[in-house]
Amino acid sequence: MDDSKCPRNFLCNFEKSRDLPDALVEICTFCSKKVIYRKGKKGRTDNKKYLRDHIRSTVQPFGKTAKLFKKIYGEKILQEFLMRTKGKKTKAQMQADWEEMRSDFRKRFRLQQIYR
Repeated sequence: MDDSKCPRNFLCNFEKSRDLPDALVEICTFCSKKVIYRKGKKGRTDNKKYLRDHIRSTVQPFGKTAKLFKKIYGEKILQEFLMRTKGKKTKAQMQADWEEMRSDFRKRFRLQQIYR
């Protein structure tokens, strides 16, 4: 039972319709399919089913879901994304910059401790 298959598009694009105390109701913007996610005693939905049905929202352009991303959004969207992120730093570069800045602060602090 995979509710994310869409007869009009490859995968459904669900948007929240109603958020009730005991259920969450969502409707596909392409085919108007209605899906109801029941909430448990703590007021939370079944995360596994929710993520399976919202694969369109969770795919990434890199890694294991890259092929599915290309199939859903196309190659053109991926190229636009790459062009937008071309000049930005990666996580590894930001972490290296942070470590360098942190070590500079520690050196300054040690020097200030000596002269006091």
